[in-house]
Amino acid sequence: MKDIFQKIFPLLAVVVFLLFLGQVWKDYNRPYLKYQKEFKKLLVEKAGNDQKRIDFQFGARQRWIEALDRADRCETCHLGVDDPRFKDAPQPYRTHPDADRHSFEKFGCTVCHSGQGLATPLQDAHGPTANWYKAIFHEDFMENSCSLCHGEFIHTQAPVFARGRQTFNVDGCRGCHVIKGEERIRVGKPLDDMAERVKPDWLYRWIRDPKAFQPRTTMPNFRFSEQQAADAAAFLLQGPKAAAFEPKGSVQRGKTLFLDSRCISCHSVEGKGGDLAPELSRIASKLYPERISLIIKNPHKLWARSQMPIFGFSDNEIQDLVTFISGEYIDLGLGEKVAAHEIQLVRKADKDQGRKLVEKYGCTGCHTQIKGAKDRGEIGPELTSIGSIHIAHLDFGDITVPLQNRTVPNWLYNKMLNPRLFKPGLKMPDFTFSDSDAGAVTTYLLSLKTEKTVPAAYSLPLGEPPSPYAPQGRFGKILDRYRCLVCHMIDRKGGDMAPNLSQEGSRVKKKWLEHFMKAPDTIRPILPERMPLFKILDPEDEALYAYFKTTLVDDRVENLAGSVEKMPLNDPEVIRLGRKLYYEKYACNACHQINLKGGLIGPDLTKVGERLTPDWIVYYLHNPKAFVVRSVEPVYKLTAQEIEGLAAFLINPKEGK
Repeated sequence: MKDIFQKIFPLLAVVVFLLFLGQVWKDYNRPYLKYQKEFKKLLVEKAGNDQKRIDFQFGARQRWIEALDRADRCETCHLGVDDPRFKDAPQPYRTHPDADRHSFEKFGCTVCHSGQGLATPLQDAHGPTANWYKAIFHEDFMENSCSLCHGEFIHTQAPVFARGRQTFNVDGCRGCHVIKGEERIRVGKPLDDMAERVKPDWLYRWIRDPKAFQPRTTMPNFRFSEQQAADAAAFLLQGPKAAAFEPKGSVQRGKTLFLDSRCISCHSVEGKGGDLAPELSRIASKLYPERISLIIKNPHKLWARSQMPIFGFSDNEIQDLVTFISGEYIDLGLGEKVAAHEIQLVRKADKDQGRKLVEKYGCTGCHTQIKGAKDRGEIGPELTSIGSIHIAHLDFGDITVPLQNRTVPNWLYNKMLNPRLFKPGLKMPDFTFSDSDAGAVTTYLLSLKTEKTVPAAYSLPLGEPPSPYAPQGRFGKILDRYRCLVCHMIDRKGGDMAPNLSQEGSRVKKKWLEHFMKAPDTIRPILPERMPLFKILDPEDEALYAYFKTTLVDDRVENLAGSVEKMPLNDPEVIRLGRKLYYEKYACNACHQINLKGGLIGPDLTKVGERLTPDWIVYYLHNPKAFVVRSVEPVYKLTAQEIEGLAAFLINPKEGK
């Protein structure tokens, strides 16, 4: 035995020595060293003649963030992340764009970017590897991490995340997928009395391809076959048929009323008009005339969440509108033979199979009042912690995916683009998301994590939760009847298509408001007239102004009342000073018009004194961005005398330059 050992000892010694040399070589030639050598060259270039600014040591860098219980070695290669001199350098040396707001000592890297913080080889650090599935986030999905500290209502600071969250909710994903702590959202209209509402051939085409009729619809495509679409349509069309209804109004009066009422502020016709409401160019091929009549008369009675206002049309006016719409807005490209064939398909279809399809594919996730169909609740997988799921739990089906692409973000993104990509026969419909929409929804889904990865001390909520604003009484009823909050905003609730009304009581005069509500005209010359023409009553006008004046006020403006009253705003000399400032020193006419002369960017100021209160004008001149931060109005830092002069000129009647 001793002889054998003596014989193999030299060989073992050589092997051990070679292993030792290999380890020394591995230490000397670590992959990150090539990046560090290149960085040092750049550092020398940046330092120029100031050699004192070159302070560089080769070797691994590590940050230990105790509060987050994680160690990151990313800066071993990303060497210029906190050095502003490298803002234009190539990766991995470029300065981090948010280094000033997110210190590396406090946050490190992987809490936001993910990846394997302790690794230094490129593939191991960025992932995925056989033993590490949390790959670094692609830049398109980075904003999912923002919600860790800033909450789910972050908006402008993380626009991709915010758009993904909105799309997820607006497109009805919450109707099929549970997120614990979130209320189920059913975004579709009720489907009762469908046989009285829509034409059978239209419903068949709609089920087969919703976006072919309404490109902006959020209804997804279930990729039904002809027979499946016919079966589903036949089931939904059970019940009494539409009664015979022949509108006998005037086409010309209906057209005039349609245009005067500014219906295309919300609706579009052949691509022209608004995008808040359905396209109307083929609406008569969808709805029966009686249904159009009921919608125009009182849309809220048919669907409580309808965004359409009640205009207050008379019965004769409704007849005129229905006559015009029924004759004008038909599908001219629809052949009679095609429509007849589709009607026959629906008549011969199997209603019971239609019921099974409606239940199987979760139509009740979006729609209520489907007679005969059982609501099976949220039929899709729970998504409460989808952002934390292990990649092993996601099925790529028969598709061969390289290891470097087998990541949770990649799976989710492709699922959004093609829900049945990984396995045929799945139930999730196709939302026809664009690449950017799919990326936004993926970003939001990645934010849904159950584990607490940051301590409470890191919490800095940005954005605000939905406003609970819900006015009661007379004003609340008016707001609801005319659906004012579809376009306007009050106390953070509503739309942003029209001016924010939160300080309207401090802004406008009563006489102007009463006239505007009955005959609205455009204030900005560059914008089309969009405010609908409502049949508003005098008592409603009174109630609006009373609420505005008592509730929707701003103390910053109201507190100026006493001092503004003392200003010599009717003094001819002060008015002349204001005129000179307006036309010469500040050239306000470059953006604003007076008597049809001037720019088109800002509001017309010809009768601004009839519209706005003196207090509002004075405060606005003092700080134009006080109420609209994104206003393009310059902040000139006017003197008190200049504010007085400009206010006097604006408030008083103007006869031109």
